[in-house]
Amino acid sequence: MFGLKDFDIHLNEEQSAVLIKHFDRDNSGSVNFDEFLVALRGDLNENRLGFIRRAYQKLDINGDGVVTLDDIARIYDVSQHPDVMSGKKTPEEAYREFMSLWDTQVADGIVTLDEFCQYYRDVSASIDTD
Repeated sequence: MFGLKDFDIHLNEEQSAVLIKHFDRDNSGSVNFDEFLVALRGDLNENRLGFIRRAYQKLDINGDGVVTLDDIARIYDVSQHPDVMSGKKTPEEAYREFMSLWDTQVADGIVTLDEFCQYYRDVSASIDTD
């Protein structure tokens, strides 16, 4: 709430709790800059959404509507990943780490279009123009 106080906006505890609940997407008890920015930006415009859908379709190799570890393994080669080469990670661990960027709502090894869009909605919040 320090940002609000900087602008001489003072809220009581109940008002603060409502505001934090609305903006706090990671349930940390506070609102970071990215959460605030995402809330201000709103939804993706149709142009960006179209690009995101096309990228998702590229990842969904078998066209079943979900992206799985098998889909990623068919198009993303982890054999040259430094951690795989050094033995710190197995190829499966490297694939899972890569997928974890998008597998956010339910970490189940399946990336839905909604999860993929959510990730890029967050990324898009910090991009000023198309």
